[in-house]
Amino acid sequence: MANDVQLIIDAGATKTEFVLLKNSETLHRFVSTGINANYATDEEMDTIFNRFITSLPSIAHDNIAKVIYYGAGCANEQNALRIGTVMMHYFPDVAFKVYSDLMGACHALCGTDSGLVAILGTGSSSCLYDGKNIVKRAPSLGYLIGDEGSGTHLGKKLITAYLMERFPQELAREFEKEFSLDFQKVMRRIYRTSAPNRFFASFAPFIQAHISDLFIKQLCNQAFGEFFDTQIAYYDLEKEQKLNLIGTVAFQFKEPIEQMAVSRNIKIGKVISAPMNDLIQYHTKNN
Repeated sequence: MANDVQLIIDAGATKTEFVLLKNSETLHRFVSTGINANYATDEEMDTIFNRFITSLPSIAHDNIAKVIYYGAGCANEQNALRIGTVMMHYFPDVAFKVYSDLMGACHALCGTDSGLVAILGTGSSSCLYDGKNIVKRAPSLGYLIGDEGSGTHLGKKLITAYLMERFPQELAREFEKEFSLDFQKVMRRIYRTSAPNRFFASFAPFIQAHISDLFIKQLCNQAFGEFFDTQIAYYDLEKEQKLNLIGTVAFQFKEPIEQMAVSRNIKIGKVISAPMNDLIQYHTKNN
């Protein structure tokens, strides 16, 4: 095999996807657990890379000529350098580039066109993109005091309401039946284990399944309202600008998000669940 294969990696908080690409042909695709460079240890990242290398069928990883990594937490230069160090261990003689997950969203949603871009997945973030660079970005405050409109944000609101006994009775019974949780179990999971953001985000499917419930609808309206009032209002847009969205929450809650956007005179543009297929197209065109 000629040494012209590129590896595209999309690392989010929930999952990491690896795709080996030769021209427009996908040679190998592998999914592992997520990497958020803000929280993952070097050992955890190394384990995930090793799983990918082990997964390769008959492709020697020294045939890879280029690695493009898009990752949560990689807008931070120090985190990007950490990812680069891990990649150098596995691909010592390969050209590589580390981008933030937000730049991945820009490449997937806009390509080389300009646009307003936001991620609504386990976490949330947003930016203005000029077709080449991110020119303005709302501060990313993380799941403790930020991530408005994300799965984590929705889950925190749901769990808070449950613990404070504000659930309607029927909804509480369904919740307890599905998750077998009580006050002590929830508190232990939040404060005594790793990745509480993933725990909170795991309740997004329950919220989506009960979106017709008035209590859940109000919870979603509050969460998405906070997303628009913090993340999007940050840009003080002077002209009509479509908002392009990516992430499982953006895709699954498209209707209530669109309704919230209309109430704020904002139009929704492209909405996709995950970036990889569009990133493949982007790098096929811009190799």
